[in-house]
Amino acid sequence: MNNNDFQVWCASLATVWNQGKLAALAQLFSPTIRYQEHPFEPALCGLAAVVGYWRNMLAQHQHVECAITPVLFADGRGVAEWHTKLYHHQQQQAQDLAGIFIVNFDAQGQASELREWWLAKAVEEQIVCNALD
Repeated sequence: MNNNDFQVWCASLATVWNQGKLAALAQLFSPTIRYQEHPFEPALCGLAAVVGYWRNMLAQHQHVECAITPVLFADGRGVAEWHTKLYHHQQQQAQDLAGIFIVNFDAQGQASELREWWLAKAVEEQIVCNALD
């Protein structure tokens, strides 16, 4: 795994979010992934738990526009910043999300641990829907 590989990995993860292609998660995450979506909640452990989380999350979102920007990669660890605009069905509102994650990779180039921090900002639905059109 090198800096270029990390850039491709980030682009692939953004594609999963944008297009809902959950099958790609098996290539991105190791079977024993430890995925901590929120720093004050327990981590998800194992690929099945992560795929289940993403399936549930994607089912709640529409008009997703996600971009992930790699910031740093060294010694098998990457840091990336992400920004996503979407419509959240359950909350019935458009959201603007921004976050950062740290990800550790195994020898096969799959993420073995991901820790994430993010914030959501509710925005006027019409503004986001117009921007997505």
